[in-house]
Amino acid sequence: MSTPMDPRYTGVSALPPYRALLVVDMKDYSGNAGRYQTELTKLIPEIMQAAFERVGLGWIWDRKTAHNGTGDGYAIVLPPELLPHLLNPYLAALQEELEVRNRNRPHTWNGPIRFRVSVNVGPISDSGDNEIGDGSGAERVVLHRLLDSSPVRHLLTGSDPEVTQVAAIISRRVYEDAVEARFADDPPTLYVVAGAEVKTYQGQAYLRVPKPSGQLLVQGFLKPDSGPEPGSSGNGATPPPPSPPSGGFGVQINGASGPVYTGSGTQNNTLHQGRDR
Repeated sequence: MSTPMDPRYTGVSALPPYRALLVVDMKDYSGNAGRYQTELTKLIPEIMQAAFERVGLGWIWDRKTAHNGTGDGYAIVLPPELLPHLLNPYLAALQEELEVRNRNRPHTWNGPIRFRVSVNVGPISDSGDNEIGDGSGAERVVLHRLLDSSPVRHLLTGSDPEVTQVAAIISRRVYEDAVEARFADDPPTLYVVAGAEVKTYQGQAYLRVPKPSGQLLVQGFLKPDSGPEPGSSGNGATPPPPSPPSGGFGVQINGASGPVYTGSGTQNNTLHQGRDR
């Protein structure tokens, strides 16, 4: 017979399972006529799956434990040991798959399909059955804050739309676990450190572009008036923690890229709800 737990510690909770998280978002999706948006929405996961199959990793798509569409994007949750594959070779494979699709795109599209990609890893809710609530947690918030951040948006606006189809941003934890530790077999010099600030989120992230072009080749990946996060030496040094938002009350969540201050509003982290607008 097991000994009952000391009632002083009944508030302690087990961590949710660690998972690898990946989400893509299609640039200028809303610029397409409403008549064609349903077709594009269905095409996004098809392209993602085809990119895995292109490099012989179709079985990874079948390992999804949770997934959903966000309208102009798609998010998937995977076992954490698959994280390195989401960087190499997947980002390059996604670029190649989009190149093929865009060369044969219908005239009804408003331009080539281009993806922003965000990758994170950490503890999130996951039943394994893709239920409502799966994918919830602070790391889901971080995943979408990175996707919406200015540095990764700049990578697509500052490059040739007919050449650069994929721009990725990864959390510091992903960089340390998969790139620095060499599990992804990617040279760390392919990644550029950047500060990401969206709403009340501040954190350090890393940028990766499989096929840069245009101003990215002239000025680099960062905007001329931006740089690594304040307090960072630009070589992966840990930045200082952000300050809580001024006014009102805030709650600090310790995310993969540092503290996340939620502010006085309510965070809805449910995977099936899609990303915040």
